[in-house]
Amino acid sequence: MYKLCKTDRSAQRQWELEQGLLEAMKTQRYEEISVSDLCQRMGIPRKCFYRYFDSKDGALHALIDHTLIEYWDWGGNLNAGSIREGLEYFFRFWKEKRGLLDALENSGLSPILTERAVDFSASDTLIMGQLLPGGESDGARHIAAFWVWGMMAMMLSWYREGFPESHVRMAEAAARSLSRATTATPARDFP
Repeated sequence: MYKLCKTDRSAQRQWELEQGLLEAMKTQRYEEISVSDLCQRMGIPRKCFYRYFDSKDGALHALIDHTLIEYWDWGGNLNAGSIREGLEYFFRFWKEKRGLLDALENSGLSPILTERAVDFSASDTLIMGQLLPGGESDGARHIAAFWVWGMMAMMLSWYREGFPESHVRMAEAAARSLSRATTATPARDFP
């Protein structure tokens, strides 16, 4: 776990520690990095690290969660424009986060990014009603989780291929698949 910071100064220090972990992950696998090594590398005492995080995993989760919050703050709110614009933004944002994707992939931690994104999408801050035919329903959170999982898988596949298509082309493909999914005839109930 990680602590929620109450001041700008502590939020800045927490961010610096997260960035220190990211920098270490660019040259080492996550499991090879210790809190002591990270603190030594940053020139800070261990107690400073533990002021913000209860473990190295807490720092990793904070790094990912704060990236997801950055996405949302940067324009990930689909209410700001069309779904197509939101999808373009999604792919452009993640292409710009290649350093984070490289670090996570190097340590086999990309699934944690996807899991955290799904959890984030299920929070009350994400209004999925605009993406769902008929608006919000009891199943909206499940549909949102399914859709976010698919989008993250699509983005990671694009990343692993070296971003061969533009973010605009990726958004077009995602919009087509979303359009088909929302206009398809509902499946029959299973016996």
